[in-house]
Amino acid sequence: MNSKRVSLSHSMPSAFLFLLIGLFAVCSLTLTLIGTRVYRHVTDDAAGNSDSQMVLSYLCNKVRTFDTQGSITLTTLNGIPVLCLSEDVDGEPYQTEIYVYQGTLRESFGSASDPFNPENGENLVEVSALQFSLISPNLLETTVVLPNGDTRTLRMALRAGPAQEAN
Repeated sequence: MNSKRVSLSHSMPSAFLFLLIGLFAVCSLTLTLIGTRVYRHVTDDAAGNSDSQMVLSYLCNKVRTFDTQGSITLTTLNGIPVLCLSEDVDGEPYQTEIYVYQGTLRESFGSASDPFNPENGENLVEVSALQFSLISPNLLETTVVLPNGDTRTLRMALRAGPAQEAN
């Protein structure tokens, strides 16, 4: 009878030890799953911010590159708002057109006399909408709507002279 009491007294601490190890395993698994979810959320947010930063940086750099007297024009071509950036190459007028077509920010470069065809533009990045406006003659505002619905606005001071609006 004494041997049964000895084995019962050793089985209680063993059961408690297994219960403690099991609780540790469940807590570890729970923390790992929570950490994975947080990491996924943070990386998704970072990717979204990266896309919006890229679009705004691209637009700002393009405008800064073409910021000369009379080279920036806001217009509407085939019902699409377009930022036209003009330059002369070997005495011939060329223009870069930046616009959104079928949910994609596009850039088209060609002779100023070429007809506008929105399908010919190079796809840059997915955006839902793009709007250009002149707050004042020397202040260009660009509003970008990203595919997730976020809206970003960029204001750029034109140093060389006022932009033009054409329709």
